[in-house]
Amino acid sequence: MMRFACVLVFAFAIAVLPGVSSEADVISDAGGAESPEDVLLRIGELTGRIADNPKDVELLIELGNIYYEMNMLDDALATYITVTEIDSTHAGARLNLGTLYTDMGELGEAVHELELALGLDPENPMIVTNLGSAYYGQRRYSDAVDMYRVALHMDPDNVEAHFNLGVAFADGQVFDEAVREWEKVIELSPGSAAANICKENILMINEFRGDGKP
Repeated sequence: MMRFACVLVFAFAIAVLPGVSSEADVISDAGGAESPEDVLLRIGELTGRIADNPKDVELLIELGNIYYEMNMLDDALATYITVTEIDSTHAGARLNLGTLYTDMGELGEAVHELELALGLDPENPMIVTNLGSAYYGQRRYSDAVDMYRVALHMDPDNVEAHFNLGVAFADGQVFDEAVREWEKVIELSPGSAAANICKENILMINEFRGDGKP
C-alpha cells in the first residue's frame, strides 16, 4: 500500500486576535530565528509582565506560542487554557488549543475546541482547515473532505487545504483528483516543503499507475 504524507495542520497561525495571520507572522511572533537563550529571556520577560497583568490575553497568547515553538507543549496547553478561562469567546485561543490537541493526538479534545472556534469565527478558513484535519485523524473522512472544500471556497489559495484534500483523495485512490490538488500546492507554494512532498507523492502515483511521467 502506498503511504502518503499526513495532513498538514496550521501551527498556531492566530497570534493574538481571531483573524487570520500568515505563517511567516506566526514564526516571527513566536521566536523565529532567535537563539534559544534569547527565547528563554523573552519567556522570562513575558512571565514577569503577565504577573503584573494576569488577564492580558495578548501576552498569554504570545507566551503560549513561544512555548509551542520551544516544544514545551504542556506549558503551551496550560497557557491557552488560561486564556479560555479568562475569555471563553476567544476564537484564537480555541484554534490554538485545537491545533495543539491535534498535534498531541487528543483528537476528541481537538474537535471540541475547533468546533467551538468555528462557532465563534465561522468565516475563518484556518479554523475550517484545522477542523478538517482533526476529523481526518478521527477517520471521519467525508467530514474532513467537506471541511477542506469549505476552506477552499473561502480561500481558493489555501495551500494546506489543497494539500490535505489531495491526501484524502489519494487515500481513497482517487488519484487524478489527488494529483490535481497537489499540483495546485506546487503552483501556489513553489520550493516549499509541502510542494516537495507533493512532487514525491505525484511521482509515487505515476510510478504506481505506470504513467512514466517525471
